[in-house]
Amino acid sequence: MNVRRRDYSMAVRGEKAAATRQRILEAARELFTGQAGHFTLENVAAAAHTTVQTVLRTYGNKEALIVAAVGSFRAQEPAPVEPLRSVTEVVTRLFDDYEEIGDRAILMLAEEHRIPGFAEAATSGRERHRAWVKAAFAGQLAKHAARVREEVLVGLLAATDVYVWKLLRRDFGLDRKASQATVERLICGVLVNMKKVK
Repeated sequence: MNVRRRDYSMAVRGEKAAATRQRILEAARELFTGQAGHFTLENVAAAAHTTVQTVLRTYGNKEALIVAAVGSFRAQEPAPVEPLRSVTEVVTRLFDDYEEIGDRAILMLAEEHRIPGFAEAATSGRERHRAWVKAAFAGQLAKHAARVREEVLVGLLAATDVYVWKLLRRDFGLDRKASQATVERLICGVLVNMKKVK
């Protein structure tokens, strides 16, 4: 009987913790996409009807909460990434991500030098993006001479940057298909033209 009560109690606590975590995340995203200047742990806690201590216990630190609020498959703990089969597959995966988190990522990058915690989260995001691009294009990078491989990687990072997505989708108003086709051409240009470097 006591075992059942303990199991029930643990299950209820787990459900409450999950609900609190979700409430904190939703509050963080709302503050983040509303007015980034209001993104403080105190404001997140107040909006989530909890305490700063609970926010920190749940997410660890402000930077981790920012990453969670932005959201991204590249923001997850780094997992081995298999080299993708084609440029189209890479760009599709990239746009799946950006269509979900691109606007929040752009907002964070615009505020990274002004709001504490954003700079660290942005740096972490850049490092993860670099690792993802390097893994996704491992096969193509290997075909280039070692002396130009870093230049090729830099070109790929530029072509796949979230600002390019913003330029195409938000500033130029292109649909996703046209935007992806443009990014594919940029990537192919990097891969083909760098092979000509002697």
